[in-house]
Amino acid sequence: MKKVGIMGGTFNPIHNGHLLIAENAYEQLGLDEVRFLPTGRSPHKQGQHILDGADRMRMVELAIAGNPAFLVDDRELRSDRLSYSYLTLEQMREESPDDRLYFIMGGDSLRDFKTWYHPERICSCATLVAAIRDACDREHLELYAKELRELFSADVCLLDTPNLSVTSSELRMRAAEGRSIRYQVPDAVRNYILEKQLYQDLTGKNMCNE
Repeated sequence: MKKVGIMGGTFNPIHNGHLLIAENAYEQLGLDEVRFLPTGRSPHKQGQHILDGADRMRMVELAIAGNPAFLVDDRELRSDRLSYSYLTLEQMREESPDDRLYFIMGGDSLRDFKTWYHPERICSCATLVAAIRDACDREHLELYAKELRELFSADVCLLDTPNLSVTSSELRMRAAEGRSIRYQVPDAVRNYILEKQLYQDLTGKNMCNE
């Protein structure tokens, strides 16, 4: 049996906050690997500007290069259907029924989790792992976790992580405005964004906070 972390996200772009959460989950939970799962067609972000899947995939590959415990899974990018977490996790369970899955997310996602599509089916497939930023954050997340345990018999684990305040939406805006994103993304990702001139057409467009 393997303990497998699943880190889903648009990764538009992937940043150091994502990597810190994944590394802390790997260490604190004793995971065998963490799979980064770039979202394909997200039902939550229809109509918003999302970079082409090939570019998002490449940035994830560059970000995790050199860490043998970090892998990338492109199944949602290859799929024509909308990306629903419960379907992806059920597929993973069917492929490797002996593996134990840990679905890694930020604290904000845990807060909104009960509004997701079929949260009960997600809970039947995986342990929910939510990142804690500080003591106040822990207090709120404990309440959300308690509610999810009561509603869906969820297995919820709260993860201590450094408080790194960085969002993909802010990085996209900074890149669009020609401002520095150094030290907020891995150097290889920063160089890729600059080389490909990504996000240059985003000023004034609707950009989501992931």
